[in-house]
Amino acid sequence: MRSLKVFGFLIATTALVTSCGVTSTNQGEAKTPEPSITAISSPTASPEPKLRTISIVSSGDILLHERLWAQAKADGTDGNWDFYPQLADLEPVISSADLALCHMETPLAELGVGYQGYPVFNSPPQIADAIPKLGFDMCDTASNHSLDQGFSGIKRTIETLDAAGIPHTGTAVSEADASAPLIIDVQTKNGIVKVGILAYAYGFNGFQRDSDKLWSANLIDPATIIAEAKLARSQGAEIVVAKMHWGTEYSNKANSFQESVAKELADSGQIDLIDGSHSHSVQPITQIGNTSIAYGHGNFVAAMREPKTIKSEGLVTRWNFTEDSSGKFSLTCVDALPTFIRDNLPVRVIDVNKALSTGEYLGETKKRLELAKSRTDKTVESLGFTKFCN
Repeated sequence: MRSLKVFGFLIATTALVTSCGVTSTNQGEAKTPEPSITAISSPTASPEPKLRTISIVSSGDILLHERLWAQAKADGTDGNWDFYPQLADLEPVISSADLALCHMETPLAELGVGYQGYPVFNSPPQIADAIPKLGFDMCDTASNHSLDQGFSGIKRTIETLDAAGIPHTGTAVSEADASAPLIIDVQTKNGIVKVGILAYAYGFNGFQRDSDKLWSANLIDPATIIAEAKLARSQGAEIVVAKMHWGTEYSNKANSFQESVAKELADSGQIDLIDGSHSHSVQPITQIGNTSIAYGHGNFVAAMREPKTIKSEGLVTRWNFTEDSSGKFSLTCVDALPTFIRDNLPVRVIDVNKALSTGEYLGETKKRLELAKSRTDKTVESLGFTKFCN
């Protein structure tokens, strides 16, 4: 951990001596020499502290259907699966952020053992190799699929992420770990910013947490979220992000539960950014008070096999927060970048804006990417949000 520079006053003392000689008067008397005068300069002005700005990138669900496994196998070498190529078009966006957040929707299996797709997932662990390569700095693991493989699946997922050096939150293997908020020291141009990250899901598809391990996976409860945000701030967090797995599947509108929870969290003054996932469709961006909200990012990568629908369209967001003179951070602008999952082989996740500007469509058609951009932009802006970056 690097510490911020501290700027102090520099006191400069300069002796200015007036030299007085002895002269004769008409009376032949000598003048008494005047005393020397020492002047001390004013303290050098302290440089104005440089205010910190941080960029935070977030994305949607990593939902590993069988078709994506086949693509990883095809992209790999020597029998090793490689998920990076199908995601690589977004690497420049993700790696450019000071802090990049991903959402791991499904539990991870032991290498080569018992992989499963929908509806009860057990995903290939090779995805963990691609996550840091893309530039992600952490993943949350709170979703409706968190308990698909029970507590052993939670434990295996966390062990896999730990082995890959990926910080995580949302599920836990011990009560002590569950009670400790994830706080990341983020290096920015003008110093470290401490960001607290919390994660919660609306439910677990009917699976139940072990009665003696209710702390193993986080459920959405506004009072709990606010308390944990306060705890994160008491431990130094300057920005708090709440990652929320919620909403109505395949809807491009926030439901009443999302709206009421968002308002309660915003009214608390403890949450700077609400980062939504789960609906497999893009949902609006808005702001309540000082809390910025992305209700849903859609899929980052999935294979729902509906290339003509909104299920193939996603969103990557970049949030810029800037410090004021009191040390408080507030949103200055957000970039909302539409993405598209190409269904035909090779499966590729496409940065739509880049494709349309360069003419490199990665096997997709210009018309389909224009539709993805039009629908995503319309949805993102539907609640009148105005702080988009120029």
